[in-house]
Amino acid sequence: MKTIPAAKASKEFGRFLDTVQREPVLVTKKDRPVAVIMSIADAEALLQMQTEAGIAKGLADIGAERFREFTPKYASELAARFKAQLKSA
Repeated sequence: MKTIPAAKASKEFGRFLDTVQREPVLVTKKDRPVAVIMSIADAEALLQMQTEAGIAKGLADIGAERFREFTPKYASELAARFKAQLKSA
């Protein structure tokens, strides 16, 4: 993956946009990584893969009976646990 300082990306923005159409680019600021910029096509592909992986995991959980029905009672229990965690933090 190519790396480019933010200042250079700003000064050469057109060329920068052309580059991200071919491959993702790591943007740095003061030698510290701050962002990865990618094309819309790459972002859509990544989101599609994440969605498919999530669905596959969910189906596997259902198949292995690792799920719980989301009832109002269960929602209240989750909310109570969340509030308890906030108080202890």
